[in-house]
Amino acid sequence: MENKVNEASRKPLDEMNIDNSQKPCLFTNQIAIDLLEPQQSRGINFNTVNNEVIVESSAPQRDSQTTSACTTDSVKECILCFKLISEADYEAHVQACLPKTPNVSRASTFFQRKQEACLNCSCLVNSAADSGFIIPCRLNHIYCFQCLYTAMKKFLASKLIPVCHAAFCDYQLSRYDLACIPLTQRMFQQILPLVQTQQRPQCPRCRFYVEIQQIADLDQHIEACHPENMVPCEYCYCPTDFSEYEQHRQQCASDGTGRQQKLVDYILLRTKYPFRAQQIEFFIENKMKVHHSIIHPLSIVEELAEYNDVFPMELPTRDCDVCMESCFLDDIFVFGCDESHKLCYKCYEQSCTVKMNNNEVLTCATCPYQLQYGELKQLRISPDQRNLIVEYQVQKTFDRYASGSRGVIKCPNQACTWAFEPGNPNEHFRVICHMCANEFCSLCNQQYHYRTLCEQLAVITERWFFWCNTERGRYLTERAKQDANYAVQLTEYEKQHAASRQQNEELRRRYETSVEDEKYKAQNCRYCPHCKRVVERVDGCGSMVCGRDYHGGNVQSGCGKNFTWEQAKQYKSVAIRKPEQLANELPAPESPLVVHENITCDGCHETVRGIRFDCVHCPSLIFCEKCEQRCTLAHSNENRRQGQQQHVFRLIMTPFEDVAYF
Repeated sequence: MENKVNEASRKPLDEMNIDNSQKPCLFTNQIAIDLLEPQQSRGINFNTVNNEVIVESSAPQRDSQTTSACTTDSVKECILCFKLISEADYEAHVQACLPKTPNVSRASTFFQRKQEACLNCSCLVNSAADSGFIIPCRLNHIYCFQCLYTAMKKFLASKLIPVCHAAFCDYQLSRYDLACIPLTQRMFQQILPLVQTQQRPQCPRCRFYVEIQQIADLDQHIEACHPENMVPCEYCYCPTDFSEYEQHRQQCASDGTGRQQKLVDYILLRTKYPFRAQQIEFFIENKMKVHHSIIHPLSIVEELAEYNDVFPMELPTRDCDVCMESCFLDDIFVFGCDESHKLCYKCYEQSCTVKMNNNEVLTCATCPYQLQYGELKQLRISPDQRNLIVEYQVQKTFDRYASGSRGVIKCPNQACTWAFEPGNPNEHFRVICHMCANEFCSLCNQQYHYRTLCEQLAVITERWFFWCNTERGRYLTERAKQDANYAVQLTEYEKQHAASRQQNEELRRRYETSVEDEKYKAQNCRYCPHCKRVVERVDGCGSMVCGRDYHGGNVQSGCGKNFTWEQAKQYKSVAIRKPEQLANELPAPESPLVVHENITCDGCHETVRGIRFDCVHCPSLIFCEKCEQRCTLAHSNENRRQGQQQHVFRLIMTPFEDVAYF
């Protein structure tokens, strides 16, 4: 967007010795035509064929020697230096004639503006003396450097917004405009804070506008910009370098960000003036309603540029319930209270800050509704500030639970302090900690288990451990003696046995921990008479409160009901069995395979036959005998990669046993 009439631009083009062989032409066809229009008066006619400019000169030949030399070949007159050039050399010649660093804003007026009067003092701007500067306003006013420098000093002294002319032209100078004016570094830094316009310069190659912090940013962008290598992504429609297209497309379709959001994010930094994300999104939505076709980013940018810094549409707004100011809907937060109170994010933050200073529980600004973790995470503040507010709310919640009698569920992770008040603390449901993402059962605090009671989990874990360590191989060996089809499966088992070693070792540790826990609870714990949770009396009298110490503190998951230690029933541990006992429960080798009707294996997608393996920690994951070793090992490896505890599979011998678990 630079408009300075510098020394190079005022020299006749046929005198310029510019090597442009290593730089592609930055001029578009339209700009080339704009350059050619002033030459019509010289008797030169121009036609465009296949987006190329064809020059036909009707002017008399200026050099008979040149004419005779070109009689055998068709010639064209160069559109820049007007020399007659053969068609074979024409394209290379025109490329050499073009300026090395062309400028779009200057190009359309270059030939007409070699010498004009300064708008302020009316003196002629001498092109040879490098004494002029063109302001990129609508009329392209030109100034001598003396008047321009004086005007900048006046704006600096009066602290007014720098414009083209204080009396005749209200075009506001942008940061880029100031960077193009030959000011001293000191004056540039002093006048920069007075600039209010956010207009961005336009790249002459891709036609998008560029966000810059200094003038070198635009030069770097132009140098790296190659729109001829860009293709639109089929998912988000944003231009993408062809060499990176496949990687971009795969990432684009799998990262979870919506197509329209990607388009908005791309356009946001490429408009002539900065707009808000919700404004661009609203503009795109309205365009799609009218055209019902693919939206191209450049068309959006060009249409918005016609309105300068004024957004052409009125977005829906809503008044904040506290400050009563009208805000965009995207800047309004709706609370989960019954009245669905609505606050702007500024009032939301201020309300939390005031309540923290007053040592109060964080609630809705207009009602007693206590703010939840998910609502506090929506605050538009720095992550450190947001975490501080969340930790404060968690601590205040603990204090209230410790002094009350209501039920509470607390994250079993010892390093985490998250807790919440459930609607029914006696209900079995899946809990995901909002702070550490730990997933656990609301009743037993163990890894959440589907279709399984808490007291059944120890037995299922024991069964699965015995199967993986010893009984799988024994079962397949006995089956192979009766059925030749099992010989292949036995061979596969022996190949994968070494790969299953880590899985088996992790299961061993889990099984041994479960056995130790059962022994400890049998000696020291009892059941809460109200919710059947396992409770322990550390010391003191027999008065108990489920979920905390009787006199407050030490908050744990519990129903909050009072009882006495003598009222609570002794914990009954699960009987510890041996692998031989599981072997007796497995189907006999000579017995036919049981068919589990309407149950499909997730490995081979066939009806399950024989033993059915059902993961108790997944909503639905079932394998048959043929697939279970390979698939459960892959499932174990995936859990390990995600940092999760190993999953346990329930062995179901018959369909009737499946029904007994519900």
